[in-house]
Amino acid sequence: MDASLRWLASQTNQNWLLVFDNADNVDLKLKNFFPSCSSGNILVTTRNRELRHYTAEDADADVKDMDLEDARTLLLVQARAKRSDENIALAETIVKVVIFAVFFNRGFCTNAP
Repeated sequence: MDASLRWLASQTNQNWLLVFDNADNVDLKLKNFFPSCSSGNILVTTRNRELRHYTAEDADADVKDMDLEDARTLLLVQARAKRSDENIALAETIVKVVIFAVFFNRGFCTNAP
């Protein structure tokens, strides 16, 4: 894990995304899994509002019942990314991957092993 965090921290000219899905356990000390750098983006999904302390002020959002367009827009706003065709396409891909991961991990995928 330390090698992965160091590698992410060294990617100062790259835009990367680290996703923590279902990070509901406050005792996990999630901050220990964040690379120590100012580049890249970290997305945390949780049902535990106590974990909002990991975000900047007003950087959290309730995403229950959100459609694809709303999720894409929220991601662009929170990432402070300019609205370009490339960024919109990337945001949509990220949202779809996160949605797939959530459903797959919860057993909603019919092709789950």
